[in-house]
Amino acid sequence: MDALESGCLGGRLQLAQAAAPRRVLVFRTGHLGDTVCAIPAFRLVRRCFAGAELTLLCDRPQGAKVAAAEVIRRLDFFDRIRTYASHRGPWTAWKLWRAVRQARPDLVILLPQVRESPEDVGRKTRFFRRCGVADVRGHLLPVSAHEWQPNEPQRLVQMLHRIGVRGDKPGYAIPGEVVSRESGAAKLRAVGVEAGAPYLVFCGGGKVATQRWPLDRYATVLARVAAALQWPVVGLGSPSEVENYRRLILPRFPALKLLPGALKVPEIFELCRLATVYLGNDTGPMHVAAAVGCPVIAVVSARNPPGAWDPDVEPRLVFRNRTACEDCFLDDCVTQQHRCLTGITVEWVEAGVIPFLRSLGPRRRDPDSICAALPDS
Repeated sequence: MDALESGCLGGRLQLAQAAAPRRVLVFRTGHLGDTVCAIPAFRLVRRCFAGAELTLLCDRPQGAKVAAAEVIRRLDFFDRIRTYASHRGPWTAWKLWRAVRQARPDLVILLPQVRESPEDVGRKTRFFRRCGVADVRGHLLPVSAHEWQPNEPQRLVQMLHRIGVRGDKPGYAIPGEVVSRESGAAKLRAVGVEAGAPYLVFCGGGKVATQRWPLDRYATVLARVAAALQWPVVGLGSPSEVENYRRLILPRFPALKLLPGALKVPEIFELCRLATVYLGNDTGPMHVAAAVGCPVIAVVSARNPPGAWDPDVEPRLVFRNRTACEDCFLDDCVTQQHRCLTGITVEWVEAGVIPFLRSLGPRRRDPDSICAALPDS
């Protein structure tokens, strides 16, 4: 038994024997997709420490990336959310120290990213202990090269099991918001789409180049899907991604519906909740769609371990071209020219997508019945 596993077993025993902590701090970094994938783990922590004051400590990313706090504030399992600006050197470390000292946790639970190393976890553990927290828990599951991995939501729950936080993986149970549903429906109507009718949501974006299947290929597939099923296609994305859709998709597929104005995070949830299916890259909106029960079709690169970021929903259809260089985690692929993605052809995707969509049926969604029992925002 290695030292890390031994330490986790000891931590599990100590957690079971010790008095229940009054204040628990959960540390999780990341953007929209990372946060959505952590929701079942967050719910499991809340269930395990039902009587504790629960705080989320998360980073506040720069630029157009969605901060975790924007997703979590609408849920009910954290009593407090503390944020800090990431990647600012000593300033970030000071803000983290200050946030921890203010929270005064009895227990810190680390939910590390899939690519973190035991050394990373050890460094963070030592930092929180220097902040005055005696009980810091974190664990990493082993990753074997070229073997299928549990997806991120399942991985996080398995990690919690290793530190004594027991229980089945909870559902997402993301409450709807009537105001956001109505504003999203109004934006759909502005482009000629009724919220209760079948429609497909599309996102061809992604933080880095190695996540993005070529938009001209998407244009061809979307045109053929629309012709075969007569479903409207609604594009989701950041302002820069929407501009790319205008340049590279509209000339080939002019029927793509681009919604007016920028979308708020709750509107993205409601648009995906009402949609018949999601089609696009492995990116934040894909995980949002999965979390609200929308079937997902994803074209994924091999920059991550196989299965690690697969959508957490059924039914789903994932296109992945496995290569000897998979799990490279490159932001840009110069040597191989993105061959894991360029090897996924239009014909391959079309041959799988259209039968998959026909198997779903129209899946007409009634926005009034979906949100009838949901609270106003």
